[in-house]
Amino acid sequence: MSAERLEQPADLAVVGRLLTMNAAREIVADGAVIIAGGDIVAVGPREPLLARHVPRRVLGDARAIVMPGLIDAHTHCTQCFVRALVAGELPMIPRIYNPAQRALTPAEAGATVRLIAAQLLRSGVTTLCEGTLNRGHEDAILEALETIGIRCVIARGMPDQEAHHAALYSQITDRSWVKAREGEAEADLARTEELLRRYPNRGRGLIRAAVNASGLPGFSESYFRGAAALAEAHSTTLHVHIGRDREEVELALAVWGRRPIERLADLGVLNERLVAIHAVLASEAEIRLLAQSGAGVAHAPIECVANLNAVPNIPQFRRAGIPVALGCDVQANDLFVTMRAAWLLHNALWGLPRYDPEALSATELLAMATCESARVLHCDDRIGSLEPNKAADITVLDGAAPHLMAMQDLEIELVRFASRAEVKHVLVDGRPLLENGVPTTIDLERLYAEAEAGARHVRDTVSGRRYRPLNSE
Repeated sequence: MSAERLEQPADLAVVGRLLTMNAAREIVADGAVIIAGGDIVAVGPREPLLARHVPRRVLGDARAIVMPGLIDAHTHCTQCFVRALVAGELPMIPRIYNPAQRALTPAEAGATVRLIAAQLLRSGVTTLCEGTLNRGHEDAILEALETIGIRCVIARGMPDQEAHHAALYSQITDRSWVKAREGEAEADLARTEELLRRYPNRGRGLIRAAVNASGLPGFSESYFRGAAALAEAHSTTLHVHIGRDREEVELALAVWGRRPIERLADLGVLNERLVAIHAVLASEAEIRLLAQSGAGVAHAPIECVANLNAVPNIPQFRRAGIPVALGCDVQANDLFVTMRAAWLLHNALWGLPRYDPEALSATELLAMATCESARVLHCDDRIGSLEPNKAADITVLDGAAPHLMAMQDLEIELVRFASRAEVKHVLVDGRPLLENGVPTTIDLERLYAEAEAGARHVRDTVSGRRYRPLNSE
């Protein structure tokens, strides 16, 4: 071995069975990922790479499973203390979720970020997409994210519109309406632009800013048009909860005579920058509109069941060419659970009637949790696959667990059988944020106390708004 070949130092090598998620979907049975300066510099067979590079440290072993860091493409950190309080509480978003979030102090908001990050890192997630809707929490959320070192797309925006939905039994005397609050759209979009300048959507930063116009009921026409222009000017994404529930569809038809995604088309915001969150009630025509526009979809399969709104036909979305990202939306905060839920849900709904066991395949689900999520969030320049010149966001699983032994198809067995219990190491930008299953930047003892106190505060705040009793000690 020549001296010349040894003169390529590296910070770290991660070895094991590689699931690259690159364009060719290559799997390397005995591979290595070489990391220097926070970036991946080489990916390939282990022996030749370790002969050419001299890492200061090696993670993994022959049985390890090495994959790109998973991406939670939609969540709300400040809902992390609510969890069981909304189980069976239909409907629950205005009645429980929203008051619970508003009740948080900035310190409690920071604690929710630490808690959700600890849960996500433990399940191999390296990137989350946060949608923030409370101005008083923004600084605390950003400070916590920067301290932890997890990667984040933070979509910012505050409602500027009042909306009233005339429900079924009140429509004899009542009508639905919306009314914008004068001047709020311009002021809030200016705040969002400040965030976009601070955290641009390109470059090496761990935090990237995006634009949030959370839904048609709370955001005016002026806001939507300004938000789309802002996303275009800063080459970032616009995040909108759309087609989420029947009340939204009823409101849109009553006020504008159009279904929700049709209304977005009328506003001129349907394009490749749009992240359509949920879209569970998208009609055939609306699916075509999304496909023609180049928009992406953030899909939270467990939330479909938690809210009992609807289950979108994700196989149909994908056949239409719509990129689909997976999100936890605070449910489980575990992408392995989320992938498995999507596999069961969609293959039961769309595969069983057609005797098609691959209505939504393991290959597709892994893409939706990695490279396709990166594409939807416009972060695929840095994350989503194990490739040279991308960030070293890597998850390492212990492949020695009995339920992962005698592995015959890495993709299928990861989706069907792997769990957060096997997640051993997690790197973000080459920095270990989880080592041997333990977070390196989060004090779990402090977090336990913070989470207990925050959860009690939230429970006490919303207990009178719940319909069902809690089973507690």
